[in-house]
Amino acid sequence: MTLQSLLHSLKSLVQHEQIKIELVKIETVPLLIRCVIEANFQKTKIPQYALEILLTLSFNDEALKVLEKEVNFMSHLKVLENSTEETIQRGANHLLWLFDQKIQSPIMSKSGSFSSRYKFDIMLSYSHTDKKICFQIYENLVRDGFHVWIDRDQMHGDTMAAMANAIENSEFVVICMSEAYKQSPYCQAEAHYAFQRQCKLIPLVMKAKYKPEGWLGIIVSGKIYVDFSKFQFDSAYSILKNEIQRKRIATTIIDSNKIYLDPRLRVPLLSSSSVGQDRPIVDLPLCIDAWSEDHVRSFLRNNNLTSLLPVFPDFNGSLLYQAYSMCQAGRESMFQAMRNEVVTHETVPPLTLATYLRFLERLKSYIPINVNDQSQRPIPTLCNIM
Repeated sequence: MTLQSLLHSLKSLVQHEQIKIELVKIETVPLLIRCVIEANFQKTKIPQYALEILLTLSFNDEALKVLEKEVNFMSHLKVLENSTEETIQRGANHLLWLFDQKIQSPIMSKSGSFSSRYKFDIMLSYSHTDKKICFQIYENLVRDGFHVWIDRDQMHGDTMAAMANAIENSEFVVICMSEAYKQSPYCQAEAHYAFQRQCKLIPLVMKAKYKPEGWLGIIVSGKIYVDFSKFQFDSAYSILKNEIQRKRIATTIIDSNKIYLDPRLRVPLLSSSSVGQDRPIVDLPLCIDAWSEDHVRSFLRNNNLTSLLPVFPDFNGSLLYQAYSMCQAGRESMFQAMRNEVVTHETVPPLTLATYLRFLERLKSYIPINVNDQSQRPIPTLCNIM
């Protein structure tokens, strides 16, 4: 196997944290630096691959410490930043930016609530492998009045500074997940920076059956995915807009704590004890996003929706809201999926169409109103904001 082929294979392997640790232990970093610097490699892909591996390694603290000690390499990176070779220029730019961030040790401030201080509503972080569907998402968002930042043409020059500026000035960072995204050190740099800043992240699934693992799995852990491979584009896009609206309202509730509630909509909450026993009565939280797993179970029992209990095991309010959005995007397909789930539990009554529709109707009172959705009738909700 040639050195170039070896480095090309190593680009994929180095995504795994254990591989990073082992490469640092066996002192691979100085060898990779030689691949970038030495003149006899300059007419091959070796410097590009070595730079990309070093960029991925730099997310490991021990590897970063080794790189920081290589003064000659740091000086060489500044030369490469002006290279006419785009891939070399980009790799050098990203590495220098990461070193600058480490030196400055900036205090990562948490993204605030929806405010006019944001220049953009959304920053789209994606791999150019997935550009077709990402551009379609971008065009739909712009059509619907969102201010969106996207790198459509793979910028030249100080690309990482521009990306960082977009992340800092966007209300949401949408992460378009795929294996190509996970494999890209440039995408990792963007996602990692957004994660450090505690930005509001919305993960999208670009490829069928894709499950994020490794560093990407950690960054999106616990977040609701919008799956563009599972639903028709319009349905998935509708779920994305609902998720944006949900996060905006949830943030506004937390930040302002100024909620106007119709007292007629206050519903007694039943504890998670058995259906036949007396239960202490408390109020449901003001918004579905604040519901715990017990709140969800009590809502189902209180509304005689017990056949749905096995469909929503360990669901909190945020997950139940996502399920509601999926039902709105594809009512028939979701009914079939939920009914099939219930059938596997012999002790639970079968799910009827009447029960399914009643579930949607009862839950609707707790769903934030999307002011851009004219089809949603203007009933009072528990999440109604001034």
